[in-house]
This record gives sequence, C-alpha cells and structure tokens, in this order.
Amino acid sequence: MDWIEWFGYLASVVVAISLTMSSIVKLRWLNMVGAALFSTYGFIIGAMPVALLNLFIVFANVYYLQGIYRSKDQFKLVAVEASSPLLGFWIEHYQSDIEKYFPQFSTDSLLGQGCYILMRNSEPAGILVGKQQLHEFEIKLDYVFPAYRDFKTGDYLYHSSGFFEALGVKQLVSYTAVASHQQYLVKMGFKVSADNAALYQYKLS
Repeated sequence: MDWIEWFGYLASVVVAISLTMSSIVKLRWLNMVGAALFSTYGFIIGAMPVALLNLFIVFANVYYLQGIYRSKDQFKLVAVEASSPLLGFWIEHYQSDIEKYFPQFSTDSLLGQGCYILMRNSEPAGILVGKQQLHEFEIKLDYVFPAYRDFKTGDYLYHSSGFFEALGVKQLVSYTAVASHQQYLVKMGFKVSADNAALYQYKLS
C-alpha cells in the first residue's frame, strides 16, 4: 500500500470522526479538514468528481463557520427552583456527561442553591448552580450542553452578562480536580489558588 492510499484512508478517518462530534462547530471544522484532504486526494489520483465535490464541501463549511462566528447570539439566565421539573429533566438527561466534569455534583445538593437555566437564542444551552456568601459566589455546576460548547455561553456568563456584579459578587470560586474543566476555567479567566490546586478563583472588576 503506497502513501496515496494511506492519505485517502486518513481523509476518511477525519470525516468519520467529524460526524461523531456533538458540537456543530467542532463538526464543521473537522469535516472541513477531512473534505480538504479528500479533495487533495481526488486531485492526486485524478478523480475529479471526488476532488470537486469535496472542494465544494470545504467552501460550504467555511461559509457556515463564518456565519456561526459572526452571529450575535441572544443569551439570558433564567432562575428556576431547585425542584423545577425542567431543571431535573436536563440534569437527568445529561447526567453521565455531567459526572465527567462534576463528579461531586448530585441533585441532592440543589437545595439551598441558586439554580439557573442558561438560554441561548431562546433554547436551553446549559445549567448554572451555585451559592452566594456575602461577596463570594461558589459555582457548584456550570454545565454547557454539548451542542453549545464554543465558549460563547461561558464568555457571556463570566464576561458580559453582568449577572454576578448585579448580585454584589466580587469573587467567583470553583473547586475541581478534572483537567478538562480546569482548562475551561483558565480560558474563562480563573486562576488556580496558590494554596489549593483544586481551587480556582476569578475576581470581578
């Protein structure tokens, strides 16, 4: 088997992986890369229908990705009761995925917490659960549904919503030992505590 065949298999694998992505943004990016590889493969072997079709798919992905990044989404935080059936439904629906990022979280811990549904363009996009003590707000759950993981929802929550400032909060804290969640918090502007590697803090200006 020569390198050209391996190149074709690589293109196939990338396209296949793209179709497993729950995030539309990740799907578009990976599908674009896979289509670009397939188009190149088609040109190399002289299969013009393969080359031109996949070149069209590349441009289609570019077009839709531009639309995604340029779109101005509408966000809103909707307060709900801890006993809300809607909140319970979404937590149960995504329970296994929530456990990956928040292994200590359970529905039993909802009582006495502030509970909110994160809305994006009138669609539920995530869940926020936390508790305020004076000027500090501890985030117990900041879960974004898989289809909306392009950081726009987190950017709204922490940088432009004004939600925490309106509560008089001066510092956010979150405890996590999950590497992927730690990376998310750092991207959102949190800093790890010098005294506790599992404590992440974000000071509001």
